[in-house]
Amino acid sequence: MSDQNKSSGNSKLMLILVILLFISNGVTAYLLITKHQENEEIVTQNTDLTVEKDNLTKELENMLAQYDSVQTDNEEYKAEIAEQRAKIEEMLAEAEKHKNDAKVILKLKKETGSLREIMKGYIVTIDSLNTVNQNLVGAKKQVESQLDNQKEENQELNKTNEKLNEKVKLGSKLRVLDLASSAQRMKSGTVSRETNRAKRVDKVKTCFTIDKNEVSKPGKKWLYMRIISPSGEVLALDQSESYMFTYDGKEGLYSRKEEVLYDNEELDMCLYWDVASELTEGKYIVEVYAEDYFMGTTQFELK
Repeated sequence: MSDQNKSSGNSKLMLILVILLFISNGVTAYLLITKHQENEEIVTQNTDLTVEKDNLTKELENMLAQYDSVQTDNEEYKAEIAEQRAKIEEMLAEAEKHKNDAKVILKLKKETGSLREIMKGYIVTIDSLNTVNQNLVGAKKQVESQLDNQKEENQELNKTNEKLNEKVKLGSKLRVLDLASSAQRMKSGTVSRETNRAKRVDKVKTCFTIDKNEVSKPGKKWLYMRIISPSGEVLALDQSESYMFTYDGKEGLYSRKEEVLYDNEELDMCLYWDVASELTEGKYIVEVYAEDYFMGTTQFELK
């Protein structure tokens, strides 16, 4: 009985040991499986974190590239863009420094979203400003082109007006018809007779007709007569400024002047010059002027 009891007790002990061993192996297996799963999760998490960090870096670098492509002359926006670039570069450095810290990477990712929205606002605003500026530049060029065209038109118009004014000026000049000049010898009183003898000349008579001119301004006009001797001297009572007048842009002596009232109709008249001293033989030239322009010339000869 004693041996049977002892054998029975050993069997129970063995059973207990087997059960405990089985439990121990089960626990060990469970722990190994759990640890393996945890390691896989850590590897997966590390892989995901690396991907997140790389994506974050790419996004920040893309934002820098977009800022580099923005062109603006606005000093205020330039300063703000420089500030945003500095923030992005700082975040890139922080992401690299804390690339294994999921919390930091998540925080930087959220900040990147805010910076992206700010950047979009800048780009839209600056594009709008650039478009407005381009439109203004285009409008300015168009206005300048129109002004240049208008200037050219004005210049052409001025040239046309100058030509018209010149034509009017030329058209308004009085013309003489039947201009003739002769030496006269006084017989008695107001009676005179033409002569070609130098020693007998008392007066020089010049007659002409002022032609009809509807363009010329009517009113009083000064007429001038110049008698030029064979030696080229202008015959005048004296050589002082009192016998000077301006014609064709220069000054010269006149022999006689007369003020007439012109009413745009034909006007017949004669001018006389009294001889002060004996004339010489030769050809004499007579010129007639109205105001400051030349009207006509004739001549006579004395023996």
